[in-house]
Amino acid sequence: MRFFVAMFSHETNTFSTLPTGQRQFEARDLRYGGEILEAYRGTGTCLGGMIDAAAARGVTLVPGLAAAASPAGRVTADVYRRTTQRLLEDVKAAGPLDGILLDLHGAMVPESTEDGEGDLLRAVREAVGPSVPVAVTLDLHANVTAEMVRHATLLHGYKTYPHVDMDARGREATERLLDVAAGRIRPTVAWRQPALLPPIAGQLTARGPMRRLYDMAAEMEKDPKVVSISIFAGFPLADIKDAGLSVYVATDGDQRLAGALADRLAATAWEHRREFLHTALLVGEAVARALATDGRPVILADIADNTGGGAAGDTTEILRELLRVGARRTTIACIWDAEAVRACVEAGVGAAVTVRVGGKVDPGHGAPIEVTGRVRTLSDGRFIHKGPMFRGLEGRLGPTAVLDVNDLKIVLISLRWQTLDPEMLRFVGIDPTAEKILVVKSSVHYRAAFEPLAHTIIEVDAPGLSSSNLARFTFTHVRRPIFPLDEL
Repeated sequence: MRFFVAMFSHETNTFSTLPTGQRQFEARDLRYGGEILEAYRGTGTCLGGMIDAAAARGVTLVPGLAAAASPAGRVTADVYRRTTQRLLEDVKAAGPLDGILLDLHGAMVPESTEDGEGDLLRAVREAVGPSVPVAVTLDLHANVTAEMVRHATLLHGYKTYPHVDMDARGREATERLLDVAAGRIRPTVAWRQPALLPPIAGQLTARGPMRRLYDMAAEMEKDPKVVSISIFAGFPLADIKDAGLSVYVATDGDQRLAGALADRLAATAWEHRREFLHTALLVGEAVARALATDGRPVILADIADNTGGGAAGDTTEILRELLRVGARRTTIACIWDAEAVRACVEAGVGAAVTVRVGGKVDPGHGAPIEVTGRVRTLSDGRFIHKGPMFRGLEGRLGPTAVLDVNDLKIVLISLRWQTLDPEMLRFVGIDPTAEKILVVKSSVHYRAAFEPLAHTIIEVDAPGLSSSNLARFTFTHVRRPIFPLDEL
């Protein structure tokens, strides 16, 4: 068997003013051909799972490209066009194929269309014809569309948030594609899209409504006629018609069963819709509670400034309050501010420096703060993820500095990335377990690696473009009425 494999991934926050262009893909991941297999083999990623499963089953992979950028604003039209064209050229040059494996996100919004993945899958289908099966892995936050369902043979969504099952979904997609190509299964699918737009922080799968839904799905998947079930929580910060929760059920030749199971899951999601709503503490109250808590570390989760949800990663209101109260043995990870990093590099390790930190993308989310501190550490920003997420994959934060302001340590980075791995602190010499307070700019992913280390976790309702308070945003394109924007 010969399978073509490629990745084109972006989660687009349409409220962000930061366009996603060529430089953003180059900063995160842009690889071609055999380099993909070497970089991703054995990693905790969808591509890693696809590569490992193919090797185990004797499948020859024909690699195309792997393109990913940190979540931000719309993907520029030229980058989307060039990347899509290159992927299609690679498919056509690959020779006879038994299947296509694509690692996509499901919430990419280019400047030229609302439905990046649907448009891409339509083009792939036109290139390979109706008989070549196409299997796709999608993020749990995918905003699934009719075009995506129509042109893919199978969609496989992550079942966890934090996303600790990416490699498992890559293996699953490869195994099921092999089954289809060999004629062992004939997928029939049902897709349901209730009027539900769950806030990000209410989507975690360890408990709450998503746990209930996936427990139901696990029972349904015991039926040998069920191929796979995915519940996509959706990405609510993409203001497009199809944003929101959807249910996808694939069965082996039983359309009626697929529809019945999809209906049950969609009805359950709607019945428990209010459980998706989320609240967090205001900044002052959260900081006061952290200082009053015995034990360490206390994690202050800056859930609204999560670069993994398209936020800037440079809001300052929690930093401002920690400075005001004189917090010590505290680390803030990480603030995106290449200008402040350059000032630290020019000053050198051990030097005192006065810099304006953060607040440079959207002053409405906190103005820059002038601080004077000692440059504690400088780094090129390269480290290896230890997991559970992205296990074995290289992380790149760009030039990185740690600025120590009276034992309040600010990790400054040059490339946007959410704080989801303690290695992002350890590689610059900070022991996360020794700190009284850790501020992490992440909505949920931080829980996979930080929750086992934490004495207490406090979610903070600070400003930012990944806020779970959807009332802060003006939606103009999402289908209406939809809960919780509308009372239904």
